[in-house]
Amino acid sequence: MTAGTTTPEGRLRYGLQQGDPVWLAFSRVGGRHLGAIAALILVPASGPLVTLLLVSYLLRIWAMEAVYHRYFSHAAYRAGRLTQFLLALWGTQCGQRGPLWWAATHRAHHRFADLPADPHSPRAKGFLHAHARWLTDGRWLSTDLDVVADYARFPELRWLNKYYYVPLYLAVPALYGIGQAGWLGPHISGLAAVLWGGFLPTTLALHMTSFVNSLGHLPSFPGGYRRYPTLRDDSMNRPILGLVTLGAGWHNNHHRYSAAARTGFAWYEIDGVYWSLRALQAAGVIYGLKGVIPDAILREGGLVSTKQATRLHAKPGASAETG
Repeated sequence: MTAGTTTPEGRLRYGLQQGDPVWLAFSRVGGRHLGAIAALILVPASGPLVTLLLVSYLLRIWAMEAVYHRYFSHAAYRAGRLTQFLLALWGTQCGQRGPLWWAATHRAHHRFADLPADPHSPRAKGFLHAHARWLTDGRWLSTDLDVVADYARFPELRWLNKYYYVPLYLAVPALYGIGQAGWLGPHISGLAAVLWGGFLPTTLALHMTSFVNSLGHLPSFPGGYRRYPTLRDDSMNRPILGLVTLGAGWHNNHHRYSAAARTGFAWYEIDGVYWSLRALQAAGVIYGLKGVIPDAILREGGLVSTKQATRLHAKPGASAETG
């Protein structure tokens, strides 16, 4: 793996990191769905299994939204090098490839939102492409490391991005062993742990993320609202998605101001990831959390009056946060 080459301007270039061939990408996505179906058919649902599913899903959707999205895609907070690697390692468990690949494609999404160059625009390419087909589209299987040069400069992240499947698949025998040892309770076997704690929640997390890409840009579908008339894209806030993705569903807010570590701008827009990040910052695990939404953006969205914003500015150290 190259450590980068220097351009005539003195900038490091890391080039293109090859991803899976199309057949393997399709096999990985398809195999996960087969495992999820097997979970429902081979192992009947029970209270302990549903609990395992929910806990595993929350850990994986948090990894996607807090790590892959808000950290690697938008640098909405900072972390030391070891913490950064551990977060990336956790991120692989969401089952959505490597952290640099995820960030590079997401940055392309913001740069070309709902234009033909957007990797997953339902307006440009239809719902099915935005929701699923783009994941096995050969144009988006490799990682343009120069798009994420701020993180590609770390060799351990380049390695993890290329071999993301190693920690992801190592979780399978780990779950099996934990289940067989009885650590998840007497009613959860090794097979049940793998299917209900691995395949099923990973597939569910993938689809919830995909719904942000598809329904989050489909204004004709009911159940959402646009607080901000973003001129180029069709981004929507979707309350149900906001809840089940721990904040990713407040997508119109995010497209209006993507630099923030929070996506819920109003008090009623519950953003679980943001509050967890605040707790991690208070504990000293991360730092530099970008939680303040500019007053002008809040006023534009009808969330704070000019008089309130003036009063906030008059108080030293006060912020314009609303929730």
